[in-house]
Amino acid sequence: MNINKIKEQFNIIAQKYDDHRKCFIPCFDDFYKKSVSLLKCYKNNFRNVVDLGAGTGLLTMEIYRLYNNAHYTLVDISNDMLEIAKERFNGLNNFEFIEKNYVENIPVKNCDLICSALSIHHLENKDKIKLYKNIYKTLGDGGCFINLDQFIGISEKINNLYNEWWYNFIDNSGINAEEKTAWIERKKLDNENTIKETMELLKGSGFGNIECIYNFMKFGVIMAIK
Repeated sequence: MNINKIKEQFNIIAQKYDDHRKCFIPCFDDFYKKSVSLLKCYKNNFRNVVDLGAGTGLLTMEIYRLYNNAHYTLVDISNDMLEIAKERFNGLNNFEFIEKNYVENIPVKNCDLICSALSIHHLENKDKIKLYKNIYKTLGDGGCFINLDQFIGISEKINNLYNEWWYNFIDNSGINAEEKTAWIERKKLDNENTIKETMELLKGSGFGNIECIYNFMKFGVIMAIK
């Protein structure tokens, strides 16, 4: 995994990242809001939440709306993205921000919720395996991992249809040619798995309760409970 290349790409687009999310994610509200709301059916309170690849804090914000008394640790390799997250949560004393490659180790112990959005698909499989094992070890009993990410279809033909539909959506979303070119450049960093492969990797890391709780074309949400 070329961490420096990933860091460079996300530092470049940090200021425009939030504005463009709905242009690139056609199911934005279901993906970030409705799927995450299932957490409230599992636990009324989480105490210690870690967001891996937190970026500007979009996912953290949706979880904060559900659990505003939890302590939040946002981890990302892009300091520019984290600076925007700091602005988002300015004035709140239950947040900390760590610039770090989270694959090597998760800098929080005994947390009860680990989350991630559109980050892990950049990793190579060997790093995903290492990460999932670290997530399992870091969570306490009954802890939860929820991953909102981008996946590849099982069928190559249908996956190509997904991509064609997605590109057409982006072309009509209002972004300009320069912004689309930058997005295509970032996509070169992708290392997608199928949802099934991801669930198998999580099972191999120790998780017993694993489910895809949301799926729309290239986008899916997987929840795993220790």
